[in-house]
Amino acid sequence: MSEEKEHTDFNHLITRYLSGELGPKELAGFQAELERDPGKQKLLDEYLKIWDSAETAPGGESYDLDREWGLMREKIPGFEGTRVRTLLYYSYRIAAVLVLGLVLTFSWFYLNPKAGLAKVVAENEPVELTLDDGTRVVVNRHSSLRYSKSFDQEERKIFLSGEAWFDVSRDTARPFVVDAGIALVEVLGTSFNVNAYKDNPVVEITVESGMVGLSAKQDSKDLIVMKAGSGGTYNKAERELKLIPSTDPNSISWRTRELFFEGSTLREVVDLVNNVYGVQIVITNRELASCPITVTFRNQTLEAILNVLELTLDLQISREGEEIRLDGQGCVE
Repeated sequence: MSEEKEHTDFNHLITRYLSGELGPKELAGFQAELERDPGKQKLLDEYLKIWDSAETAPGGESYDLDREWGLMREKIPGFEGTRVRTLLYYSYRIAAVLVLGLVLTFSWFYLNPKAGLAKVVAENEPVELTLDDGTRVVVNRHSSLRYSKSFDQEERKIFLSGEAWFDVSRDTARPFVVDAGIALVEVLGTSFNVNAYKDNPVVEITVESGMVGLSAKQDSKDLIVMKAGSGGTYNKAERELKLIPSTDPNSISWRTRELFFEGSTLREVVDLVNNVYGVQIVITNRELASCPITVTFRNQTLEAILNVLELTLDLQISREGEEIRLDGQGCVE
């Protein structure tokens, strides 16, 4: 039996199990299959949540079948019998069965590696990978990437939530498309960065080489084209595209660990170091926050950076739990 056929049969069993249609022998076989395969048991648990949620009526109120059946019996003379009661029950829950069937099918293709789909999730550290077409990708912290292992013949499309850097393998016949939720990024072969965290007010693009097109997802005709050294943004609230002639040199510091500061405030330095190194540096004396500093860090360790800040601004550094605390007298005007 093929894996697809086995999955389809299992879906059918789940639907019949939830609707109470399995006979004693089928039920025993179904339960034995769940015991043999923990993955199927986990899948069933998820679908049980969907099925059970159908017991809540629109508006959040609990759906009381006995109460509804009683009202029908009072209003319609001769309204008796379990068959009518059963029809009332399934008229409400049939939508859950239909949705469940779609979820079963999608979930298998999404979760089964053999179906050709993959998802990469970066939690506390960036994750680097190479796609089948040779494209190099680095996914930033708290970000995820979903893509097809085998791109189709017309385009190479991936879905990004968060931030990632791309070095796209050139293919003039198949553009590389990044779906960033509300915006689309399209290239043929180039290196660029996409910052598309959900809580950011804008989707921000930084181009290192080549050319990149940025458009709104709902209107791809409105397009801006960015060249190396430039960038662009899409404002989610205002639905506005904006070309940025010169980009911030620290926009991809999270990947390169090259940090450039010229007359920057200590607050700006701390915010960037926290983002790049995934730490919690806290300025305890507010007067320190505006102290200016000019310095460049090239792939330095966190300890080396702290040492430079300590000596430059005469800081006292302490640690408490996950926090790194900066204290001192402030700046001399």
